[in-house]
Parts: sequence; C-alpha cells; structure tokens
Amino acid sequence: MSMQPGRAGPSKPAPFHALVELVELSRRFGIDPEYTLGGGGNSSVKIDGILHIKPSGASLATLTARDFIALDMEPLLGVLSDPPDAGAAAGDGPATGTAPTAGARTIAGGEDAPAGGTDEVMRVARAARRDLPDGRRPSVELLFHALLPERLVVHTHPTLINSLTCASRGADVARALFGDRVLWVPYTTPGLPLARAIRDARGALEQGVAGPPPRAILLQNHGLIVSGDSAAEIVETSGWLLETIREHLASQSPLSWGDVERLEPIAARRALRAIAPALRAILATGDRLKVIVCDDSPAALGTAGSAVGHGFVRGGPLTPDQIVYTGSWPLVLDRLLPEAAGTEGGPDDVVAGLQGAVAAHSEAHGDPPSVVVVPGVGLLAAGDTRRKAEMVRQVYLDAIHVSIGAQQLGGVHPLAEDDRRFIERWEAEEYRRGVASGAVVPGRALGLVAVVTGAAQGFGLAIASDLVSQGAHVVLADINAAQAEAEAQALVDRFGAGRAMGVALDVTDEASVEACFDELVRRFGGLDLLVSNAGVLRAGSVTTQPVGDFDAVTRVNYRGYFLCVRHAAPILARQHRARPGYSSDIVEINSKSGLTGSSRNSAYAGSKFGGIGLTQSFALELVVDGIKVNAICPGNFFDGPLWSDPRNGLFVQYLREGKVPGASSIEDVRRFYEAKVPMGRGCTPADVLEALYYVIAQRYETGQAIAVTGGQVMLS
Repeated sequence: MSMQPGRAGPSKPAPFHALVELVELSRRFGIDPEYTLGGGGNSSVKIDGILHIKPSGASLATLTARDFIALDMEPLLGVLSDPPDAGAAAGDGPATGTAPTAGARTIAGGEDAPAGGTDEVMRVARAARRDLPDGRRPSVELLFHALLPERLVVHTHPTLINSLTCASRGADVARALFGDRVLWVPYTTPGLPLARAIRDARGALEQGVAGPPPRAILLQNHGLIVSGDSAAEIVETSGWLLETIREHLASQSPLSWGDVERLEPIAARRALRAIAPALRAILATGDRLKVIVCDDSPAALGTAGSAVGHGFVRGGPLTPDQIVYTGSWPLVLDRLLPEAAGTEGGPDDVVAGLQGAVAAHSEAHGDPPSVVVVPGVGLLAAGDTRRKAEMVRQVYLDAIHVSIGAQQLGGVHPLAEDDRRFIERWEAEEYRRGVASGAVVPGRALGLVAVVTGAAQGFGLAIASDLVSQGAHVVLADINAAQAEAEAQALVDRFGAGRAMGVALDVTDEASVEACFDELVRRFGGLDLLVSNAGVLRAGSVTTQPVGDFDAVTRVNYRGYFLCVRHAAPILARQHRARPGYSSDIVEINSKSGLTGSSRNSAYAGSKFGGIGLTQSFALELVVDGIKVNAICPGNFFDGPLWSDPRNGLFVQYLREGKVPGASSIEDVRRFYEAKVPMGRGCTPADVLEALYYVIAQRYETGQAIAVTGGQVMLS
C-alpha cells in the first residue's frame, strides 16, 4: 500500500506566478487521460481574496493565464451561508441521491440538504467578477472552489477514482483503503447543493475529528476534488489516491465477460460497412451527415457482445459527464441485421432495420442515440464532427472501464433516476457541452468527409489542404504513406484534431483500395466526396515507349479510378438509401489531355480519354443512388512536381524526348508551353478548386468534363 503523501507548507507567490502555477497544474491534469476526458474538470487558485477559476466548457489541457475568470470571494461565500432555501429555483433537481453506507469520513447530505438555483449562483458570480465581463461563465462548481480554504483546487473525473465512486460498496471500500484521510460525499446535485454538502461535511469533521479535514474528497458518481497550498501537494495526493486504488483493483478477481458474441475480422468489416454509413444518414439532423467513429477494443467488444456488457449499458449512466457528452442511453442492436451478418437480405433491409431501431430509441428516450452498441462489431459513436464523435467515444468507453472496475469492487451503482433526469435537463450542463464542442468554422466544404487520392503532393495536396481549410474532414490517401501522414499531421496541427488523416493507398491494388475504405469507415463512418486525383505520366513515342511504361500509366490513371469508385459507390449509395434527399460526389481530376490528343504522350492521353468514358458511364449508373460523377480537366500545372520535378518532371522528359523543336533548356520548354495558353500562364490549384466547389454545390449536372485550361482547350 502506498504511503499517504505529506503536505507542503502554504506559500504566497505573486499573482502572476500563481496563475502560471495554476496553468501548469491544469494542463498537467488536462492532458492526462487517467484524469480528464472530454474537456471535463475544473481548477482554481485564490489570490488575495480573489478566486481565479476555469471557465465552463474550457479544456484544462489548453488553458492560459488569460482564460481564468476572476471573482470576488466574499459574495460567493455569502451564497453558501444563505438559508437553505435561498436561491432555490422552480424545477431544480434533487439535492442528493441514495444515501450510502458508512464510508471514509462519510457525511450524508440528508433529506433536508438544500436544492440549489443555478440562476442565482450565476447572478452572484456575474456581480462578483473582477475582470472585464464577457459571454463566458465560470465553472458551475465555483462555490466549492471558494469554500475550500486551500489555495489551489483541482476537480477531475479519473477512471480509477470513479471505479470506486460508482461502486455499490464504494463508501465501504473507501473507508477500508483510506480511513479518515479522504472525505466521501454522497451524490449531490452539482452547483450550490454540492457546495453546501461539502461545507457541512467538512464542518462536521472539524468538530468531531482532531486535525484538519482531508484535502481529498471523493464525490459519489461524480469524481475527485483535491485541494492544497502547492501544485506539488496536489500532484502527490492525486497520484497516491490513484495508485492505492490501482493496487487494490489488481488484488481483485478480474471481470469475466462470459460468452462474448464475436465476428471474424472480414465479417466485422463487412458489418461495419453495412451499418456505419447508414447510421451517418439516419442520425443526421441538418444538411450534413454525422461522423461515426468505431471502437472495437476488447472492452468495447465485450460490452457489445455479452450479457455482462449489456447489463452495464442498460443499467443507466454513472456520472453527469457521461450524460452530458454521450446521452443517458445508447442504442443496443440485440442482433446483427441480415446483410451485416452476411446472411440473406439486402441493403434496404439493413437501412430499414436501423431506421426502425433509431426511431424506437428516440421515442422511448426523447433523443436519438449518440452511441450505438453492435454485437461483434463494438461501439459506434456519432457527432457532427470527428472531434465531437471522438469525445463521445472516449467518454463512453471510459464509462465502460469505470463499470468494469466498479463490478470488481462489488457492483455498479448508476445514478438514481431523479438525479439522471435533473442532469439531462440542466441548462448549465447544456451550456458547458456547447462551449466544449467548439465554435463552428464556416466554409465551402463544411461538414463533408472527403477522400483525395494522390494527396501527398501536387494538385492532390493542394485540394486536400483547401478542403480542410473550408471545413471538411479529409483523408489524404497516397502510395507514399509516410508523406501523406506527415502532410495530414501538419493540417491537424493547423486546423484541429480529427480534421485530416493520412493512409496508404496503391490505387492499382484492389486489396489496398479496400483497406483504405475500410479504414475510412472506421474513422468517419463513410464519405461524401471522392476526389480521384492519383495519376502518373510517362511521355514517349508510340514506337519507342516501353510497354511497361504504358501499362503503368494505364493501371494508375484508368484502373485506379475504377477501383476507387468500385469501393466508394456502395458506401455512398447506402447513405442515400437511408436519407433519399442526400446526394454525394465523385470527381475525377482528369486533364486537358483527356479532351484532346497529345503527341508523344499517347499513354497518358489515352488513359485520360478513358477516364472521361468512365466518368460518363459511372454517372449514368450511379445517378439512382444520388451520386453525381464529374471530371475536372485542368490545363498544365507548370509549378507542380508533375512538370517541374528536376529529375522526372515533364519539362525534363519533353526536353529529353525532343518534343519541343529547338529547345535546349528546361526554360525553353516551359516558355513553349506557356505560349500555348491564351491566358499566358499555367493552371493553378486555385483554378481547380473553384471548379471543384462548383461541382459540389450544383445539383443538376453529372457526367460532365469541365475544362479549366485558360482557353487552351475550348469545347464545342
């Protein structure tokens, strides 16, 4: 058993240094998934009678000194000292949940614990602000931050801690592990009621126990509060608590899932392809479809495929954070739908079954699900963006791990029904969820999920980058996987988590194409836009070009386009079946060489002419599935690697092949081709992007080849 930590003596640093200390402490806990998920938790420091506290909805991991809200503590403490019914508002929820058994310094809230009014607390907080008022709110838990006498306070929701606080025998286990060194507070409505419950608990201890009250508080079905006069003390105390519980859990019998329904990997991928795209559409509430994230970790598969796991799911939510970020009730698919399981049935059967299940869930619980539990597949989490869907996944999976730990400690203790309903309708938590989800960034591709092939460089990278900047989630797919991943990471660093990902893709290899789209469905649930951009060019005379070069060009430019559409179209079609008003796009980045012949370039021109034929044929076939298929035919992108690569670019190839009479240098070749363009310059990515956004936005064109050539090719 770990030893109880010591206590650092109080200090009085200068205000700026105190805020810097708080920022470092907050970030330390905010980036550690053992303590914080989904932006939850809060922190504060007291400086000369002023409480500096984290705003509601802000993430601990990204706080700066300027983020904290400064509040005069005197009026805050005055709210706590008001009569029990002061500030109570109509419709406020219960003050406490079910009273626990005796625990580590347990003080029951009791039936007379006061109900609180968030409006009153926020009114006092607004009046107490010492900084410039703005639209931000301080954490709704500001009162217990003001109440606790220690200088620093950190409130988090660690998985290990909540394995104890959400256990049916949690109070007994806490007393056995910690004695009177930790204060246990029964579940109490957050805000004013919780602050008063903590006040009363500490007050009783000060009268009945020698020495100061403990600086660690376990909140039933809620989390952990640690206070101290230094960051080191809080870090030490928190680590001691987690390590003690970890050691105790390790001494318990591991959870047995019993019989777990499992699918072979190929069948699981088939099932996911059948279900996730349809759910994107069925759960959508606006113009864009949802993002779906799949979790098939052992805990997710055990939850989805066993009676024990279904007991966790149907037992109800464990904490306020779980309700805020994932909703109270997941949708459980008791059995796989016919086509998804590989048995008889077609796409319409899957869609109809899912629509019925979602409708029944919404009628029973008032809202569509954010989490769908699929036996043999795992957990599917839905959100308007990948960031939101990933937050749902992380928080719900954390609840599963909490349930596993609680079961090891004697059984799971979910929130009481009245407490759950209060959190579901509590405006303060709705506000926090809205702030945590982030602001909507407008853009011409807002909410789209796009795949761009050949995206590691050139036109493909430019297209992918601009789509991300315009609000899309983009998969950069390229045979150069390392470069695609590096470019995707650069976009994530600039635009935020989940906005881009790099994957390996050899468009000539069907297994590689299938794997790419399987990963796409795992990460996003489906797609809205395929930009088939991957292409190669090998110039040469028909009489001298090696057959291998001709075949290589044809495999990438023609066969590669076919294979990508082959695997994208069923996903797009399923989304359309689930939402008939939805349409999607396939866009081939073709070439002016697909519109007019090119001397000593027959392999490339032939493949691009073939691409136009595929585009028109795909358009005729897929229109019934709401899929528009068009081609963009750029002129020469002279500044891109295709033309300007010093070793294998077209300028070098054409100079070597003698395609430009009299040319003796690369510059001679470039000037020759620029002179062919009426507008006097080559095509740029910006020119192609304008055409791409037009193709996406318009609703009445399919099978078209749009020339973007500066007048070099004029269609008749």
